[in-house]
Amino acid sequence: MKRFKYILPALITTWLLLAGSSCKKILELESKNVPSSNKFWKTDKDALAGLLGGYSLLRDALTDENRYYVYGDVPANTFEITYYSDYSIHQIRDGSFDGVYYGYLENLQDWTKFYKAIAQANLLIEKIPGIPESAFQENVKNYYLGESYFLRAYNYFFISRVWGDVPLVLEAVEDVAEAKNYGREKQDVVLKQALDDLDKALAMLPQAPLSSNDRGLRATKASAIALKAHILAWMKDYVKCEEVTRDLVGNPGSYGLTFITDSAAYSRMSIGKSTEAIFEINISYEQNEASWNGIGQKTLWNPYLATRFIDDNKDRVPWRVHQGTMSNLFWEAGDKRSQHWFYHDNIADAYMLTKYSNVIYKDGDQRRDPRYSNNILIFRLSDIILLRAEALYKTGKEGDARTLMNITRNRAGIGDVDPGLTGEDFFYELIWERGRELYAEGHFYWDLLRTDIATPYFNTVFTEAMHPGSTTYGRNYWPIPRKLFKDNLLMKQTTYWNGRL
Repeated sequence: MKRFKYILPALITTWLLLAGSSCKKILELESKNVPSSNKFWKTDKDALAGLLGGYSLLRDALTDENRYYVYGDVPANTFEITYYSDYSIHQIRDGSFDGVYYGYLENLQDWTKFYKAIAQANLLIEKIPGIPESAFQENVKNYYLGESYFLRAYNYFFISRVWGDVPLVLEAVEDVAEAKNYGREKQDVVLKQALDDLDKALAMLPQAPLSSNDRGLRATKASAIALKAHILAWMKDYVKCEEVTRDLVGNPGSYGLTFITDSAAYSRMSIGKSTEAIFEINISYEQNEASWNGIGQKTLWNPYLATRFIDDNKDRVPWRVHQGTMSNLFWEAGDKRSQHWFYHDNIADAYMLTKYSNVIYKDGDQRRDPRYSNNILIFRLSDIILLRAEALYKTGKEGDARTLMNITRNRAGIGDVDPGLTGEDFFYELIWERGRELYAEGHFYWDLLRTDIATPYFNTVFTEAMHPGSTTYGRNYWPIPRKLFKDNLLMKQTTYWNGRL
């Protein structure tokens, strides 16, 4: 029988070493095309090479087809998408994840790239403990192992939100002949495993990265806390979510984090590696990591992108700001975030997202070869402040939640939240504040699903899909493409999508 194709024979090759590293000397390592237990896993350089490969594979999965934003922002109507420019994404906004018209959606249904990253993490977790302690500087071995557990946990959390029940693969696979088929495990079981991994990671990771060049790019205790808090909130365990965020929000300096009070820093923050950065995916031109087809390519036009004009052809810009959603969120005058992140083109009468406008032209003054150099901001301090506020509200501490919410509001220049908003009205405004503060950072769709909040511009099929017994139950999860069923009798389709593909 052919082996299930999503299991990667986790080979560490030279190209894996290129991504996510601030250590240029890693590129000088001998090429190891087919590492084996006896030949490769001997030194700290071997461990670091494999670890950087794990970060690289996660980056590849999240940046492929702009998945991070497609999954986390597009269904929440963050963008106004035209039929002419990107109709397949228009389908996603309307809740059609089945790809009736375009095969492009089948690529987004496929979790293979994430399982490659998981396979790499499994290999690291198995092999790093066997490398002699003497091969590492003090505490570095544990640091690398803690990062490996974090990477596995993050990959599983991400895919469990996208697909629901997913195969839980914990074994390292070096030889494709050893790969086996897996069925889907319940989401709660997968998330519990992720929490177990994070408990291990927390015991090993440092408070701050060993190198300031790695700020936000490599996991720390703060990264593990942030991920654990998000998992607990998704599982609606707000008591534990409040507990785990207490120290990080109450004393961020102990983790090397600083809440930026200068609102002008909004523009710099989205480039990456700010003092608020808890975990990000590195996309930097300076480190040869810039992308030629990132989210900037989807959202920018003249004057922020010299190679695309919109004057008489606005329908050809793929992702414009959805004006209804923007107005619904940024309804208070003077919000510095809307001033820094949006540009209104008077000629086209369209709004552009300028949050990811750090564009560098490879051909210099010719400005015909753009590279987009903005990190993917996965976790930052203001996210965890507001997530903790959510947990405080859910555990009966509305006053404390209000205090935290006012931190981000005052930085944005809109002052304290209306004291007349209490109870459910206050909670809605809190989630709105998350929508404002984390606009187009891959959170809003998950926030609305997690909190069961409907908005005038959020398709009701999604909120209904979270309720057992609903006719659309499970529609919020992506279907699994047919090719992943080949030769695997254990694989089952998501119930809602049975007969619809």
